[in-house]
Amino acid sequence: MESYIMSLIAVANKPGMISFATGLPDKRLFDVKGLKEAASDVLDEKGGDVLQYSNTEGLLSLRQKIADRCQKELKFKTSPENIFITNGSQECFDHLGKIFLDPGDGLVVENPGYLGALQSFSVYSPKFSGVDLNSDGPDMTQLSEFIKEDPKLFYSIPNHQNPSGVSYSLESRKQVAELADGNECIMVEDDAYGELGFKGRLPAVRSMSENVILTGSFSKIISPSMRTGWMVVPDEMTEEIRTSLEAACLHANSFSQAVLDKFLEKNDLNAYLKPIRAEYERKCKLMLDLMEDSLPDSLTWNEPEGGMFVWMKSPEGTNAKKLFEAALERKLVIMPGHPFHVRGGENTIRLNYATASDEDMKKGMSILAKACSDVF
Repeated sequence: MESYIMSLIAVANKPGMISFATGLPDKRLFDVKGLKEAASDVLDEKGGDVLQYSNTEGLLSLRQKIADRCQKELKFKTSPENIFITNGSQECFDHLGKIFLDPGDGLVVENPGYLGALQSFSVYSPKFSGVDLNSDGPDMTQLSEFIKEDPKLFYSIPNHQNPSGVSYSLESRKQVAELADGNECIMVEDDAYGELGFKGRLPAVRSMSENVILTGSFSKIISPSMRTGWMVVPDEMTEEIRTSLEAACLHANSFSQAVLDKFLEKNDLNAYLKPIRAEYERKCKLMLDLMEDSLPDSLTWNEPEGGMFVWMKSPEGTNAKKLFEAALERKLVIMPGHPFHVRGGENTIRLNYATASDEDMKKGMSILAKACSDVF
């Protein structure tokens, strides 16, 4: 499967470029001072011990904080023994593919779905089935039919999905959980954007079914470069996950884990997240207002309730890659939606409102409007 993620980051980082394309959070919201203090405290308190090899499962105190968060915010109980720290949540998909998928095995994904997960799973040559997304979750008729074909996994992002921004309604979560309980297919619930809702959050699907593996990450809320993600797995899977992690990397970055653990010890996470959510909500509204004022009526888009992305569509029968090329000539990078699909999507575009400054967003939207004039 063709790689777009890192190549677009490289293009976006060139001098003079404005980017609405990547999945990067706003670096201006990183708590550099707080992380610096946490790192200093960890080194002062633990010295060389924190720089040594660690255990495969991850730092116990950090796993306990994640377990507590699951109970408080995601509405289900779990034990630290069921939580494994990974090198970003992206690594979770590779381990799950390695454990569950043989060539030709069924894998249900959202259509569109997260490109990084599609790329990771594709290494194991599964048979992809793409379930279309409605405004409140997956097309349940399609999903039910795909589940009847006995796939091994159903990969999903119920909160502020990447790329579409769609969130599952409470009713959709209940229906998906009921399907998960009634079949051997395991749901992989990616919660990378769950903490970035503008108006709070709904319970995780994992709170309604135990046939769910939940993955999460600190990348979107604290720091991507620290590469610290995690997964919550059922009791019967813990040994397989431990063995897979040990074979692949021995353990995730233990220094980053210690710094994050100290940071969370010193900061109330809800208080820390409040201004981040508010800023992303403000930036989302700014982008939507600029789109309304600048772009032609032939384009349509959604109004996300959280996360980092607006999902835009050009008229049926058009190819959004032409818009990507026209914008790139004017030094604006946008993300064609086609790579997020296992079928269709040629007329879709993902726009990130989190990364650009207000000034760049205004300049970029003006460029996008001109590119639309060139293409449509």
